[in-house]
Amino acid sequence: GWVGNVICGHSSGAHVALLMLVDMIGEQMENTDHATMPMTHHTGQNYPWVPDYFVGLSGPYDISYHFDFEGGRGVEQISPMKPICGHSRENFDRASPVKRLLSLFGKQREGMTTTSSTIQQLTPPILLVHGIEDSTVPFTATSDAGRILRSCGLKQCDEIYLEETNHQDVIMHFMLGGPAKDSVLNWLLQCSQEE
Repeated sequence: GWVGNVICGHSSGAHVALLMLVDMIGEQMENTDHATMPMTHHTGQNYPWVPDYFVGLSGPYDISYHFDFEGGRGVEQISPMKPICGHSRENFDRASPVKRLLSLFGKQREGMTTTSSTIQQLTPPILLVHGIEDSTVPFTATSDAGRILRSCGLKQCDEIYLEETNHQDVIMHFMLGGPAKDSVLNWLLQCSQEE
């Protein structure tokens, strides 16, 4: 079986979990002596807790995009997303993990000596899972996030799309058994065997 620390969240939990991971990467990059080998997610050196894997389930990873999606459904004014994420597009971008990672990657390009390989070394393998029939958070939120994460240099960012699966089904599979749970556990096992 697999052994390790997993950050996992569903829906807004996936959003917050990826924010935490991106912030951890940024903090590690600021505190790493770039003249030596950067800390990898497997060493845990000089860091209290480092995840071995990240699993996001049906998450809204770009808040501006999700606010527009909610606007198309007519629920943007009653959604908790707007007040929690700051009432403006600028604040939505700050609350978006994919935008934060792009910003972090941009800072690295603008003068620091690190590259996308440093981000790769500091980032655990990532799995994003989404149901195709999700009407709460569209599966395109996951496909867009995966594309952006890979554009920042993350080599192991896998995506699984589940047919005939809606937003609630994904988390119910974890509680009662089903394709989402099976897919995640198989991915974790495969990752641990590759290391």
